[in-house]
This record gives sequence, structure tokens and C-alpha cells, in this order.
Amino acid sequence: MNTEAALSAALDGTVVIENGDERGEFAGVLLASFGADVIKLEGRQGSPSRRLGPFSSSQPDPEQSLCFWRYNLGKKSVRLEVDQPAGRNVLERLGQCADVIIDAGEAADIDRRLGLYQEMRESNPRLIVCTITPFGLDGPYRNFKMTDLTQLAMGGVMASCGYDPRPDTMYDTPPIAPGMWHAYHIACEHAVIAITAALNFRELDELTGEGDCIDVSIHEAVSTCTEVALPSYIYNEKVVQRQTGRHAGVGRTPPWLRRTKDGRYVKAFLFWGDRDVRIITEMLNEAGIEHDLESDAYRELAERSPSEAHKRFSTLIDTLVLSMTAEEVFHRAQAKGLLWASVRYPEENIDDPHFQARGTFQPIRQPGLDRDLSYPASVATDGKRRVTAFQRGAPRLGEHTQEVLKQAGFSDNEISVLAGQGVI
Repeated sequence: MNTEAALSAALDGTVVIENGDERGEFAGVLLASFGADVIKLEGRQGSPSRRLGPFSSSQPDPEQSLCFWRYNLGKKSVRLEVDQPAGRNVLERLGQCADVIIDAGEAADIDRRLGLYQEMRESNPRLIVCTITPFGLDGPYRNFKMTDLTQLAMGGVMASCGYDPRPDTMYDTPPIAPGMWHAYHIACEHAVIAITAALNFRELDELTGEGDCIDVSIHEAVSTCTEVALPSYIYNEKVVQRQTGRHAGVGRTPPWLRRTKDGRYVKAFLFWGDRDVRIITEMLNEAGIEHDLESDAYRELAERSPSEAHKRFSTLIDTLVLSMTAEEVFHRAQAKGLLWASVRYPEENIDDPHFQARGTFQPIRQPGLDRDLSYPASVATDGKRRVTAFQRGAPRLGEHTQEVLKQAGFSDNEISVLAGQGVI
């Protein structure tokens, strides 16, 4: 079985309508990577993410947003004023041939369209509607205003990320947020899981074959990603501590970030077993670094005061790591079976030979550029062939309006009337 081809076409023939703002765009691009036909609805001004930098041009340009390009790969753009009465009629007709609708944004804004979605489901019972909002469609927080950063704060993720506290206090340093749009990624992944489950159950339901309504709360999705913080508090009544470059934990763990010869860092995990000690001693010998790890004096110290022995051993590892570049440390340690890795800048992964061999990044030509751009394609590959998850780059504003409307049964005259009304 060609797993790669099967996965990239797993949703072939599935029509997805994506409405709303950037909070749901990652869900759409994930579905597109599996072969779904994702139709992105944009108003006259285009999606808000078209105005987010960085831009490929020297000046901000809604057709040159790298952010928009990344999160809208493989989609089709329909320029449609959904909230106009005629626009709602267009959306209703598009829904007749759709499998999924994703609508992301504020609950109050989506409320205005829920009645229409219900009508669409009555005429197309197979339709699956998935909303993505800050706190869900109901509850006391439903109208609270939130951003990606405040979601990470309130969801608990940010409280587990930061630097080591001082010994005399639990929380000495401020919390730190993960990467941009981390909260939206989490919520969109939850949405895609729910959507694919609903598609599966729809096909398994031989009696009705009906779709479903999915209410995704970004806040609830984020709050599930706090590692051991919740179980530690619920079951052990302990609060985890932020720790530099390490998982948060109830107790302090040893700091394993170490400086290298080229001023970088490596993550050097150390398990105090005979195997790790033997391998590191071997590496010290190969590097010509003097040590007493094989002496009777060190063995006596380890028996008498393990903490002092560990401290001396850790200092020797610092010296070893400082004698090499980050990549040298990474490859030499891994060759000996140690769980060590260099701390990389994100862009360094593009040229990584392992990613290159697996086809992790796909070159895609974006209209208006004279070169390809590399985009994350898919983690699903057999390790031999390049993944071609996307057949095209992100769309220009309204690029597919006429194509999509004609496929939905609109005549040339109807399309002209809608254009004259300013609906498309």
C-alpha cells in the first residue's frame, strides 16, 4: 500500500467551506493537506490575515503576506459578502454540495450565522458544521475578548513555561509564551480530529448518514495541553514549577542546557546509570580532556557524596560540550546512543538532511514570485518519496469565485447580477 499517496488523498472529494478569521485557518490547511477541496470565503477586503506580516514585498501588500500564504496553502478563494442577504443565499447554495463548514471568530459574530447553518443542515443533512471560538458558543465567558497570547495565559500553558525560580520562591521569573498562534494550532488540531471523526461516523451511520455540529472552544483545547500540571495539582495537591529549557515539574530537575564552542546550546540529558557514565567517559577520553572518573578517588567520592560526584561529573560534561560545536556534539552523542540534541533556530530545519530525505518541506511556486518557497507539507511519508500534499500555493483574493459558483450551479447571468450587487 502506498501510504503516502493514500494519506495525501484521504479526503479527496470532500468539500470544505472555510469562513471566519485566522483562528480557523490552520484547520483548513490541515484538511487541504489530506486532499480536501477547501473553499475560503473572503469579503471585499479579504481575510484579516492578508494584512499580517511579514510580507514578501518591501511594503505591506495583502497579496504578499507570507503569513497568509503559509496558512492558506491549497485553498480556493471566493470573494463573498456572507453577511449580506444575497450573500447568505449564495452560501446556502454552496452548502448544498459541501461536506464541512468551518466558521471561526467571535461567538457573537457566529451567532448571526447559526440559524443559516441550521437551515443548510436541514436541506443537506450530511453537512458537518464546526465552529471555533475563544470560549465556545455558550457559558459565562462566551463573549470575553481573547488573543492567542491571552489564551495561552488563561489556559495554563504559559504558567508552565519560563525560567528557573530561585530556591527560596516557587515563581520568581515571569512566564513565557510558546510560539506564535500556538493556541490556535492546538484548537485547530482538535477541530480537525473532531471533523474527521464526524466524517467517519457519517459514513458508518447506515440509517441516516447525517452530519453533526461541533463546538470547539480554544480555551478548553489549550487547557488540555498543560502536561503534568493538572494531574499534579488534582491528585497530589502540588503546583509545578517553571524550569529553564525543561518540562515543568513539582521538584527541581538538573539543568541540562550547555554552551558549545560556537556559542550555541545543546540539550544534554543525563541519566545517572553506568551506561551514560561509561559513554561520556569514553567521549572525554576521545576529546583529550583530563578527568578522574576512572580513579579510585572518584569512586570513593561517588559512594561518600553522590551529589558532589554528580557536580564534578556535570562540570566535566560542560567542558566536553564547550570543546565542540553544537552540531558536532549532537552527532557524536547520538552516534553513541545518548539523548542529546542541538538547540536549533527554526529556519535551520529547512536544510536539515533528515527533513530533506523525508520530503518534509515542499517547494511551492506562489503566483507573483519567480521562485519556489518551502512549506511544511506533511509528517506522513514513507521516508522515500517527496510528499506533494498541496497542488498549489495560497490563492489570490477572489481567484476562484467564478469557478466555485459555476460548479455550484450558478449561471453566468446570476454571477453577473451578484457582481453588480457587490456581493461577490
